[in-house]
Amino acid sequence: MQKLVKITTIFTLGLGVLGAGVQPAAAKTKTVKARITLTVDHKKISQKKVTTTSKTTLMKVLQKHYTIKQNKGFITAINGHKQNAKTQKYWLYKINGKDATKGASKTYLKNNDHVNFTLNAEK
Repeated sequence: MQKLVKITTIFTLGLGVLGAGVQPAAAKTKTVKARITLTVDHKKISQKKVTTTSKTTLMKVLQKHYTIKQNKGFITAINGHKQNAKTQKYWLYKINGKDATKGASKTYLKNNDHVNFTLNAEK
């Protein structure tokens, strides 16, 4: 009976050791450095270099460095500069010169990204 217990124990431990090597590695959190620029009426009003992590959303980064107001996930004001539906003035942003395809709360920055938020009247 003791032999059976020893064999079972050795077998179970062996499977545990083998199984540990097969488990997928957890995604690593990386440090990310980026630049955020705010432009209002075609004038640059702020530019900041930020350091964050690859698992932090752009919205969280903005909230850490600026005073943000939002409505249903849409940014309505940054540092007191408010959008205006009557004049069709809205906050929009680009990353590395390309229009954003997701909201800031679903966007994650990559190293050396340049984010430009603009508040201009639509043409």
